[in-house]
Amino acid sequence: MPEQKIEYSCLRDAFCARYRCKPALFVTKVFWKCLPTHALIPSTLIGGPANRRFDHDTEVIAALADAKSTEDLNHGLDDLVGMQQIDHSRLRRWFRIRVSSVLLHELLLPLLKQVRRPEEPTLPEPAPAPVWVPSSSVVAPMASRTPETSSIRMRQVMRIHAAIIVGTPLERLLEEESLRASGLEDFLSEFSQLRPEAAWLLTYLRDHYELEQLRAEFKRQNRQKAQ
Repeated sequence: MPEQKIEYSCLRDAFCARYRCKPALFVTKVFWKCLPTHALIPSTLIGGPANRRFDHDTEVIAALADAKSTEDLNHGLDDLVGMQQIDHSRLRRWFRIRVSSVLLHELLLPLLKQVRRPEEPTLPEPAPAPVWVPSSSVVAPMASRTPETSSIRMRQVMRIHAAIIVGTPLERLLEEESLRASGLEDFLSEFSQLRPEAAWLLTYLRDHYELEQLRAEFKRQNRQKAQ
């Protein structure tokens, strides 16, 4: 007999069932699980989520308790990254003592599969128009990108775009978003005509690495001259 799938009403219920904790501890548990390793001891010493320095993080986590879809999760991640970019305190900005958006995404995304989405009204689909296809025609398979994947990647692009504008190093952003420069460039090339932010970021990305190559070549030539 197939195992019955358990569905929960919200992300908090799915999390608490998975990690065996009370709903009142949702924010605290998620907070500690989503801190980078280097931030655990300093965060403990200053009081953890009870410290007002972490209000931005705990507010986003608390808002995600009622999430029911990846769209809800992505909105929360956007809010978290946006607030962290505004906060210029040394503790958060330079020492990165803050909740990681990447760890938060990795922790909560799998749990959404167990959350019951609200029912949406279904409309009758119109009958498809007849299409004539020659018997000799051959349709080649096409690789497609799912709308959900495109949406997640575009949100990453917008976060990176906003962070670069305020001066955050590109390499740090790629690390935080778990992205490779080549993969980001491929996506930007595909969507640069649809969003001006993607076009700008594509130009910035190419100029950045072209400049890095010129610097490396200049250093190499100087070392050869010194020899």
